Amino acid sequence: MFGRRSSRSAMGSMGPGIDSENHPMLDWSAKAWDTDDYIDIPLIAEDKGSRRKSVSLRVFIASLVCLFIAALTLGAGCGFGLGVVRYRIVDGETLVADGGNGGKYGVGVPEDLEFVPIGRLVNRTELELDTGFSALGKGDEGVKIRKYVFNVSLSLAAPDGFRKPMVLVNGQSPGPLIEANVGDTIRVQVNNLMANISTSIHWHGINQQGSPWMDGVAGITQCGIPPERSFTYEFKVKDQRGTFWWHAHSSVQYSDGAYGAIVIHDPDEMVPKTDSEKLIFVSDVYHTYGSVILNSYLNSTSKWAPNESGVEPLSDNILMNGQNTYNCSITSTTFPLSSHQNTNTNTNDCTGGNLYKTKIHPSRTTRLRLINASSFFSYWFSIDNHTLSIVELDGVEIEPIPARGVYLNLGQRVSVVLTADQEVGSYYIRASMPRTCFLPYSTYTSAGLEDGGYGVKGVLVYAEEDGEGGGEGGEGESESESESKGVPKTIGVAGNTTNPYGVENNELRGDVWEGCDDMPFDMPVPMRRQPAVNVSETNTHYIEYAFRQAQEVNRIFINKTSYSPLPNNATLWKAIEQNFTADKANSYNSWDFGLNQQVLHIPDSEQGAQIVINSKDGMEHPWHLHGHTFQIVGWGHGLFGSGTTTWSLDNPMRRDTVTVPPSNHVVIRFATDNPGVWALHCHVAWHVEGGMFLTLAERPDDLVRMVDEMDPETRRQSQSFCGAGGDD
Repeated sequence: MFGRRSSRSAMGSMGPGIDSENHPMLDWSAKAWDTDDYIDIPLIAEDKGSRRKSVSLRVFIASLVCLFIAALTLGAGCGFGLGVVRYRIVDGETLVADGGNGGKYGVGVPEDLEFVPIGRLVNRTELELDTGFSALGKGDEGVKIRKYVFNVSLSLAAPDGFRKPMVLVNGQSPGPLIEANVGDTIRVQVNNLMANISTSIHWHGINQQGSPWMDGVAGITQCGIPPERSFTYEFKVKDQRGTFWWHAHSSVQYSDGAYGAIVIHDPDEMVPKTDSEKLIFVSDVYHTYGSVILNSYLNSTSKWAPNESGVEPLSDNILMNGQNTYNCSITSTTFPLSSHQNTNTNTNDCTGGNLYKTKIHPSRTTRLRLINASSFFSYWFSIDNHTLSIVELDGVEIEPIPARGVYLNLGQRVSVVLTADQEVGSYYIRASMPRTCFLPYSTYTSAGLEDGGYGVKGVLVYAEEDGEGGGEGGEGESESESESKGVPKTIGVAGNTTNPYGVENNELRGDVWEGCDDMPFDMPVPMRRQPAVNVSETNTHYIEYAFRQAQEVNRIFINKTSYSPLPNNATLWKAIEQNFTADKANSYNSWDFGLNQQVLHIPDSEQGAQIVINSKDGMEHPWHLHGHTFQIVGWGHGLFGSGTTTWSLDNPMRRDTVTVPPSNHVVIRFATDNPGVWALHCHVAWHVEGGMFLTLAERPDDLVRMVDEMDPETRRQSQSFCGAGGDD
């Protein structure tokens, strides 16, 4: 997921005299191909944008600079990290806010935050799915409104034993579980209790059919919920079931812990029935507050890479269900705090943490709902001595696939069925990072990750038949009693702990048999068969992406655009005022949104849409589309049209997050049945902030009608947030 960057010395800074149309490093014109080679497949048309009048790089960069300055001046009503905090350097190294000091935990973080102990931070009852939720049986009726309240606050916690500022929901991380039946309406009142930070919540994988203004993307479908304000999200779950999740979609707040699970039950779900179910999150954790790291990342150089821009920060540790152990003697190499800030040598500030532990019963089956909630890393998930049966990918049931492990990229979800058929004892649960997918491209190593073996382990304990399963301790044991026993002695041996998929695309793996890709796209077979949708030329788009140097900053460009959020506005509200006509179009697809916006127009309601995603980067990226579960209909090496594309049109795999391998292309399709403004972006949090983001305007004429008919108070409240303030 690291971008392969051209060095500044090789490229030089792109001065204002360079024309983007003629410069060889910025040749973003669509590539033509011979359609005779594809006579048996539906039409795939070239994007016409390359023949329209273009804008010079000078104008583009000047516009970015002006918008950035304006955002700093006006604040961050849209909640994307462009706040009014001004920074300066003291002691030659420490970032602090003007008018104050860096504080114990970094810029803008109050020192009197409440500390949340691990027993409150991690809700084991919800993670064990032992909630008593009444799922519908076959033939049952009873669609309901499921009501939740989310209190978003900034607190201190120590998920791996190291105390740090976290963005928590109801004092939890992972946050509160949402459970519903298919057809239910979910209503969540979000109260922003943070003093100077706006926020929003996105419901990842939920298509928001008929409710695009509830998608929860700050700067796109709403402006951020201002400090000490509330907003109620309400949406109906239509024809979806399985494993989903929610997370903050403002700046990098979910990197600091603001995420949780959504489980949609359906009596007709086409997966094997099991005796029990559990949730397992895998996530990364940074010991420094996310906004402090982001500010450094977006500069020309960073705390961890003083000689190069655009180097992504490596986390200090990996978490499983919100916890892990940590070596308190390790000093972070990503963001080492200055001596007056680093107080974690105190035993109260670093306790070493605990591993996640859970119980199962011999001979019984358990559905593990796996979720990758990381900001940066992908993982290979496995359990020593056990074979898993993969039955769900991103809310889509598939024909069961037996495997010793499964790969999860950022934002992806996988359900596996575990059968407790081994010797009674304790076994390691492993989530291992594919090292060769990122280490060769980084300029430094993370001391914390190195010490932890670049992964996280949990413990699976076979419970005796007369004991009760679930949780970290047995029945009658208090949390402190269970934790004091430490890690049970494990038996069994690790199987394959590296990802075997995409080895051929991993150029720098050396002698290690390790890939960085999803399982082959034609390997999983959806249980609910759907042929590929037919597409029209007007609904077909072609994008390329790569890292590019823009003055002293390394940004990510999709076609000719590196995204920045609209200041004090949301794309949805601006889209309903647009005229999506030919005279308003340009080669940037920016319309009247500004040159830092790329909005792909999808007007045809009679045919489906097709997006060709081309990688011109050296590493893989997890692409997530909002508003749709898309079909993966084509893939191949190189740019689309330059070589062979493998097609799957009979019953293609459907997902909402797909891994695009390095220097490859992937073709996705979806039915145009959901008018709205939908985000399409890399799910690496740092890449989103670096510009790897665009939007789709699907059937905007119908969207205007829907907005006119929406609840007027909801519209008034949402639009009132724009320009209301809040820093990130």
